[in-house]
Amino acid sequence: MSNTNHVELAAIHRFDLGILICKSCNEVIATLPTDGYKKFYGLCKNMTCIEKNKEANK
Repeated sequence: MSNTNHVELAAIHRFDLGILICKSCNEVIATLPTDGYKKFYGLCKNMTCIEKNKEANK
């Protein structure tokens, strides 16, 4: 799992308490303005992650 401490601290200062994490490589993709701390999962633009997701969906 990736270390996201620096992202969490930066997000708190901007009131972006939502965090978007790549479900394949666990990298932080973005922060989002939310009412509370929330985690969302998606895919980053890394080709390795996209290919891994295609194989998993077959």
